[in-house]
This record gives sequence, C-alpha cells and structure tokens, in this order.
Amino acid sequence: MNRRPLGSSQIWSILGRRYLGSFAHLSDIHIGAFRQPILQDLALKSFTRAMDICIERAVDFIIVSGDLFDSNIPDMALANAAVKKIREVTKKGIPFYVVYGSHDFSPTQTSIVDLIESAGLFKKVTYGKMIDGKLHLEFQVDDHTNAKLCGISGRRLGIEKEYYNVLDRASLEKEDGFKIFVMHGAVTEYKPKYAAESESIPLSSLPKQFAYYAGGHIHERLLNNEYGYNLAYPGTPFGADYRDLEITARGQERGFFIVKFSTRLEKIEFVPVPVCSYGLIEHDANGKTAAKVQEDLLKLAEERDRVSNRLFLLRVSGEISGGKTSEIDFQHIRRTMRDNGALEVLLNYQKLTSKEYSAIRVAGMGEEVHKIEERLFRENIGTVRVSNPKLKDDSGVQLSQELLSVLKQAKKENETKGSHETRIISAAVDALGLKEALSE
Repeated sequence: MNRRPLGSSQIWSILGRRYLGSFAHLSDIHIGAFRQPILQDLALKSFTRAMDICIERAVDFIIVSGDLFDSNIPDMALANAAVKKIREVTKKGIPFYVVYGSHDFSPTQTSIVDLIESAGLFKKVTYGKMIDGKLHLEFQVDDHTNAKLCGISGRRLGIEKEYYNVLDRASLEKEDGFKIFVMHGAVTEYKPKYAAESESIPLSSLPKQFAYYAGGHIHERLLNNEYGYNLAYPGTPFGADYRDLEITARGQERGFFIVKFSTRLEKIEFVPVPVCSYGLIEHDANGKTAAKVQEDLLKLAEERDRVSNRLFLLRVSGEISGGKTSEIDFQHIRRTMRDNGALEVLLNYQKLTSKEYSAIRVAGMGEEVHKIEERLFRENIGTVRVSNPKLKDDSGVQLSQELLSVLKQAKKENETKGSHETRIISAAVDALGLKEALSE
C-alpha cells in the first residue's frame, strides 16, 4: 500500500519533537436508509464529501463507529458506490477502523462490513476472546501513528450491554500509549431526550484511561470530558429518518470530527458536511376544516421561491373541526411542491386527527378483543381513501381483520427473523388475493 507524503500538521520525532497525528471519526451514515432516490443520493453524498475532506486534510486513519450502512445487506448499487470511495481513500494510505452498528450488525459475520473487511479495506477493532468468563479485547495498532484501538460493536436492542458486563477492563486500562475505544451505543448519563427509554451503557462500564471514546448510535453531536472520559459522538452526517432531517432543518449542522493528537489528545474539530438546503413547514390545523387545511397547504406548496432547490419537510398536526383527515390530499400537495422545484418532500401528519375520529370510544370493558377490533375497523374504515368502493363495506372490515391476524403471528421456535418475515409476507399476499397477480 502506498504511503502519502506527510501533511503539514504531521511532525515526526525529529530533534525531540513529538509526532502529531490526526484521525477522522464518523458514525451513523446509514447508507440505504431511505427509499426515495434523492435521499439515498444525499446520504451517499455526505459520506463521499467527508472522505474527500479526509484526503485533503491528510488524516492518518478513519474511524467509523457503526452503522455505515442501514442494514447488514444493503442495496448493492449503493454499497458499490460506497466501496469505490472507500477503496479510493485506502489507496491514499488511509486505513479504516470500524465496529458494527446496531443496523449493519451480523451475528454470523455475513454483513457488508465483513465483506469489505475480507477485501482488505476495513479493519474491525472488536476482536477478543473469553477467558475465565471475562472478555479480553485485542488492540489494533495503527502502523503510521502507533495509536491503539479496540472496541465493542453495537447490536439491536442493546444486547451489547452484556459484553460490557464481562469486559476485562483492567488489562485495557494498564496498556500504555495513545488509546482509542470505539463503541456503538448510548451512554446512560448522556442520553438525549428522544432516546430516554432506550437501552444504554453506564459510564462506569467503559474502561478508563483511554484518550478518546469514539461513540456511535446517537444521531446528535456530543462532546463531553466529564469524569476524565473524552466521550465523542459526531452524530449522523445526513440522517436516517424524518426526525433526523427535521433536526437538521431546524439548524443543527451535520458532519464528523477530525482529531489531532500526540502522546495525548490535542484538538477535536467538528467538520460540517452540508449536502443540500432545507425547508420546514409546521402547520397547525387545529379548529380548521379539512378543506381549509387543503387550501392553506396548497398555497404554501405553490410558493416556488420558498420550496425550490430545498429538501422540504411538512409537519401537520391538530384536530380538524370538520371533514375527515383522508379528505386532505397530501400526495397532491407533495406533487405540487416537487413541481415547484423541491428536491423531495417528506410528510408527517401522525398527530393530525378529526373530531369524528376523536369521538370514537371503546365501550364495554368485558367486550372480546376481536369484537372491539371489528367495531373499530367498522367505525374508522370510512376515513381511509381507497380506490375500490367495495372495501368501504363489510369486505373491507373482514380484510382488515385478516391482515391484523396475519401481523399478530409470533415467530416460531428456532425460526429466523428472515424466515418469519417471509412467512408473514406470504400470508399477507394470500389474504390480499395477490398471489396470482405476483406470479404473472
């Protein structure tokens, strides 16, 4: 592998001076998280721009603390584009050190992360072994800087917490040198409000005496050195869902960290990676009719100067005074905004209700569950916009109950998640009568 020339900030130990190195710390890129092509492209663009900056700044290595991809087997076109960029960076002599995230984790080592590692483009820092009931981690030593890295991957539902419970912290703490602990999980003492109920790791579970704790999983930026822990979460450089994008639209910068160090931590710099402009509309529909909400939103959608060349987020909430929420044609509003130049439009109307809907009450505490379900479907089916009028009557109620029954099917003993999902999808296709149509 060819080594690039030393950058101006990199000083070898000449005439008694210490070597100054640098690394980039990214996390939660979530390539493949969105189904909309423009959002897929923007997430990938944020990653490639970050890589270009790493090359320009001549960092010594790159840490990805989990969830580079949104799944362990992502869309191959997106994965291919990301791997090409990773290969370009490694050819410049910049290695990648990674851990699994809760999204790209695979217990059988069949993740895209493992494939990239097999190709020699990644170095996982999670290798270790169990000895007398304790997890002993091995350090990865960076060839260029002698920085020492180890860490623990993230897993879904916070199962990685068990690894911290059996971690041999003493052997890690007595190791000398510049040490980095790479992790994917929230720390209890510093969880953001949105993750208050999620699993987390107590600060006391982390090994002490590391120069830097490269965190992932939290999508908001955090830097804290309380109690001697240099705990760092760069946050997501783009986002993985509506909430992330709304936070960005409200003004939070997205990007990654570049860290300079000698025998100790010298400087942590946040590097923004903007990829587009944002627009945000929060519309209060409280007390308005469905027709009035539709009229107001269309006026906003037609303001070309307001929506053009922006990723737009539209949140509508409140209780409308007349009509049904289904009478508001959100898709027409979305199309209008796109016709007026919006890059993409994301809608959120989960907190929009109508008086008719709010008036529904579940009566009779002793009523059987399936009877309650049937009555609720019957009372609410009229609020749903469907093209087949037959689905407005008993046929629609029956179909709704059948689909609900399918979705309630629990995973069988020894059944894998994938097999369970396949079985549920197959049963849903049967219930909808689509098997013949899909086989044509």
